[in-house]
Amino acid sequence: MKQLVSVSCIALLCVCCATVLADEKSKPRAKPPGEWPRDVREVFFDDAAQQLVGGRPDYGEVAAARVAAASGGSTSSGGDSGGSGDYAWSKLVDADTLETEIKRQLTPMQPLVATPAAFKGGGYRDCRNRFTWLATLFTVAGDYDGRVRWQDTATALGQLYGRAGANCKVGTDQSFRESQLRVQDLADLVRGGRPDAPEAKPDVGWDQIADRSPLMRRMESCLGEGISPKASDRRALSNNSEDLRHEAQLMALMAEVIMQPGFDYADDESYRNHSTQLRDASVALTQAIDLENFEAAREAIGNMQKACSNCHDEWR
Repeated sequence: MKQLVSVSCIALLCVCCATVLADEKSKPRAKPPGEWPRDVREVFFDDAAQQLVGGRPDYGEVAAARVAAASGGSTSSGGDSGGSGDYAWSKLVDADTLETEIKRQLTPMQPLVATPAAFKGGGYRDCRNRFTWLATLFTVAGDYDGRVRWQDTATALGQLYGRAGANCKVGTDQSFRESQLRVQDLADLVRGGRPDAPEAKPDVGWDQIADRSPLMRRMESCLGEGISPKASDRRALSNNSEDLRHEAQLMALMAEVIMQPGFDYADDESYRNHSTQLRDASVALTQAIDLENFEAAREAIGNMQKACSNCHDEWR
């Protein structure tokens, strides 16, 4: 009986909805006026674009100005080596992005050091890339011009993971044991502990912290996998805005890092120009995402791809 009542109720509801829709369609609709009344015409402009002052905003210039403020008035930082604290990294990447990216390295690293066979069978290469990336992130965190988690020990951790990355150029018993320790340190850090890291050494430059090749691999995956496919249209940009913003900030960070003293070609004008263009375009992408401006975002991504392509054509 209850089932029959439910079916009857549903049928009655459908009939009611159909009746309402039919009534709505039968209602007469007012036609738009052939000419708007004078009082309306006096309020609105015939062509609003002609009343605007100045040109459309140049997001590239906005990004350059933002980065110039970060580097003390110049679009090319020329900052000191790791540990200087002279560069306003917060203009490129926020503290939450730094913390999140550091935490994200733990899960993919644990299987790489689960067994000696996994490590020596190729895991050591991925460990090298991720340790170098962690060394970069920690070093920036140590220099960060705002409050960021683990800042008091970040410089020492940057040196520690930089050494582990360098030792993972080969898969040996020694590099395996060191890698296990560094992954465990990261696990302790993420869970709220404090790894037993030695004190940071003074005057350690970027050449002792991060090799350029692992960073270049991270940059390629950042643009090719983390950015370009996720901003193919307006809906994709909206749905992936959080991930896109995360990757855009990291790209800006890396573009600045590879211009630091200690990296190969860091003092070459052409190389710095390519890196500066990539950094500025990455900042512009972050701003376009914040504004939900799809056209500006696609333009920024195009400029990022162009900067990378021009640099590879010249330096590979």
